[in-house]
Amino acid sequence: MAGDRWNWTAVPDEAGLLFATDNQRRIFAELKKGKFHKDIAKDFGVSGNAIMHAISRMKAKLSKHGCDPEHDYQLTANKPFSLKNKTVHRVRNPETGKLEVHQIWDKPTLSAEGMEEAFKEFIAGLCSDIKPVKAKAAPKTKTDSDLLSAIFIGDAHLGMYAYGKETKHSDFDTDIAVKGLRDAVDDLVERAPNAETCMIVDVGDFMHQNGTAAKTAKGTELDVDSRYPRVLRQSGKVMRYIISRALEKFKKVIVVISRGNHNQDPAIAVQEILSAYFHNEPRVQVLDTDGYFHYIEWGKWLFGVNHGDKIKPPKLVSVMARDMATAWGRTTHRMWALGHYHHEQVMEMEGCTVHRFGALPPPDAWHASSGYGGDGQMQMITFRKEGGKHSTLVYDVPRPIVEPDVVIA
Repeated sequence: MAGDRWNWTAVPDEAGLLFATDNQRRIFAELKKGKFHKDIAKDFGVSGNAIMHAISRMKAKLSKHGCDPEHDYQLTANKPFSLKNKTVHRVRNPETGKLEVHQIWDKPTLSAEGMEEAFKEFIAGLCSDIKPVKAKAAPKTKTDSDLLSAIFIGDAHLGMYAYGKETKHSDFDTDIAVKGLRDAVDDLVERAPNAETCMIVDVGDFMHQNGTAAKTAKGTELDVDSRYPRVLRQSGKVMRYIISRALEKFKKVIVVISRGNHNQDPAIAVQEILSAYFHNEPRVQVLDTDGYFHYIEWGKWLFGVNHGDKIKPPKLVSVMARDMATAWGRTTHRMWALGHYHHEQVMEMEGCTVHRFGALPPPDAWHASSGYGGDGQMQMITFRKEGGKHSTLVYDVPRPIVEPDVVIA
């Protein structure tokens, strides 16, 4: 700032201006004419400080998107990257004795939005090699169009490692997780009523880790038993098995893959893998996993699906009423399906039931050391189209018998 004039030697190029609002572009245009910020404020009918704050916000926003002030606000970091920081090399001018900029190294980083976009592109490329399964004829057994059976998969945590002697519970790894899921689904599908539609609901954290770093999405260190690519492949395979088993019993299958606090990115990958694999099967519909809230309306029922780690149950009810106002009015029975806590809990709220579902896995070392356990179960609930429930089936994993460390006679 020199006097009342903004010391602006250049304005963003066209690429940089894409990140500015209409109002910000107007300010840039006035600055380019060499106007004082107070004159611009007078023209805009605001205070000089308001213009100064707007300029500061513009600089921060444009710098974040790669339009670096040190490079005359020209775009120096292309999407999906943004500028994290830079290294400036200064040398002393022997004539003036002052330090002057000699060289600048930009340090771009992948932005959160860019990371997700790049991950989706990677998964899309991965799925392009998947050969879609051929459509199969619907089962010939008579089904009831007034019934919908929903299999609720609690936090499966494929890839988690647990050592029974340490946790005083069960051993656990990817192979055990896959077998448990297959056994549970086989049992539930075998005992299911002849409903026309099946809804397979993964309430989140289907995979234990969010990437190769063996951490959650927020960076918490995890105990894992295998390499991330193998766990991702196994996750896709076991979900394909679950859907294929449902197709043997039901005419229609709706699949919901939720994003949890452990698997924000892998959830998208599993959804894309399933969409590619069942692309030619009209009886399967895999819902998009772009967001964190999923809504399904069926008859007098309105179902919401969310992992349940960020919002408390009463708030979720108001979120459903706000997001699905019209559907809320059309329905008489509403339910949220959640996970996260690995224990079943049913909460009756005003106009909506919030149901947390138990999970199959035992506790890992951290949860066991903190006194947490797990239900070791999976449920199938069958709903009536006109409201109410038809039946509930539960698959239970027997809890291991753990003896004391020593028995004193």
